Order: sequence, then C-alpha cells, then structure tokens
Amino acid sequence: MPESADAPAAQIEAACHDRYISRARPSFLYLMYGMILLSLPMGLLSAISAPVATAITNGVKLWLNSLPDGLYALFGTGYLGYTAARQWGKVAGTDR
Repeated sequence: MPESADAPAAQIEAACHDRYISRARPSFLYLMYGMILLSLPMGLLSAISAPVATAITNGVKLWLNSLPDGLYALFGTGYLGYTAARQWGKVAGTDR
C-alpha cells in the first residue's frame, strides 16, 4: 500500500521537539472526532429528554457566538492560505 504524500511531513511534525508543532495536527483531529462522536449521544438524549438536549445545544450555541467574527475570519484565511501554499508547492515540485 503506498504511503500518503503527507506521511513525511507528519513524521517530521511528530519527531519535532516543539510540543506545539508535534501535537497540533493530532489534537485538531481528536477534537473533530470528539465532536462527531458526541453528536451520537446528543441524538439519543434529544429522544429521551428534549429540554435537556435543547439546553445543552443553546449553551454550545452561546459559547460559539461568544467567539469574535474576526477569529473565524482569521482561521478561515489561515486555512485557505495554508491549502493554497501547499497546492502551489506541489505544482511547483517543492513539496511532495
């Protein structure tokens, strides 16, 4: 089975002595997996006790709404810039 084109970068990140770099990608993935997995019990909870599920949903909504719009714009811009730079590097042959 061929390795993904991303594997060397992931190995370099994992071997990096800077704990923030070596854990950034796995931490983000764990967060996303957690959110997906927590949606299943929330569905069951809404079937059992709709008011409790509504209260939890409203709490999460309030928390997400408390984040400034500029933060979403910054994250989106950084993500798009990163993906554009990666694609440019792959086309130019500087990234694998």
